[in-house]
Amino acid sequence: MLGFGGRKIEDDIPLALKYGYEGIIIDIFEESKKDPQQFKDLLDKNNLKNGGFGLPLEYRQSEETFEEGMKILPACCEFARKIGSDRCITWIIPSSETLDYKSNFELHKTRLTKVAKILEDHGIRFGLEFVGPPGERKGKKYEFIHNLDTLNELISAIGTSNLGYLLDVWHWDLAGQSYEDFKKIPGKEWIVMVHINDAPKGIAVDEQKDLIRELPGATGVLKIADFFRGLQQFKYDGPVYVEPFSAALKAMPFEDALKEAKAAMDKVWP
Repeated sequence: MLGFGGRKIEDDIPLALKYGYEGIIIDIFEESKKDPQQFKDLLDKNNLKNGGFGLPLEYRQSEETFEEGMKILPACCEFARKIGSDRCITWIIPSSETLDYKSNFELHKTRLTKVAKILEDHGIRFGLEFVGPPGERKGKKYEFIHNLDTLNELISAIGTSNLGYLLDVWHWDLAGQSYEDFKKIPGKEWIVMVHINDAPKGIAVDEQKDLIRELPGATGVLKIADFFRGLQQFKYDGPVYVEPFSAALKAMPFEDALKEAKAAMDKVWP
């Protein structure tokens, strides 16, 4: 989640162990080309937890693109089942230039129901993430899902038993959610994955850019202590990832970035 593409998990595992990480997220499409037992053994022998995977298809574009992606999903899910990876996540774009709210809602409901049912059949939980900053909707023709309440409406409409949230403190805070809003979450099983980070200082909420962030605790702009307090009340025990989208971090050698990210996580960890 640090922004270094094209790396191999075999190279990252020794570094994850060196700096005290407990788990690792998976590129399920690439890893599913491997033998599942060998892959599972690789994680097990290094005592690393399986931190889940991103949805390996594009559901936001044309119907043709979506259906092509759906063809690979069952095989990816079968691989995930065999290696014990039971958390999948994706995000929702909070606006559209072509679809009004109702039409966009129906599109998401139809496509994500198909996805959720396949994941459900394989025992995989499915976490959806809303994108909260107002600036991501500014100037767009139609607004769409961008907070907990509107996301809950979509989850309810889809209705499968495996749906829940990818909670990101960036989106949570900049959407105006607070500690009190954790009351709207039905239970621990609804929280599939968590991302932590911080926001740049001196920038108004509606001017924050989604892909310009900081390491957790770097600025204190986001209320990460309240966010963790909300997770603790559920006794959440799933994966927590640093997702900073930081240009300074990506300019470092990978190992240095890994070290910095872990130090930042340790600094804010309750």
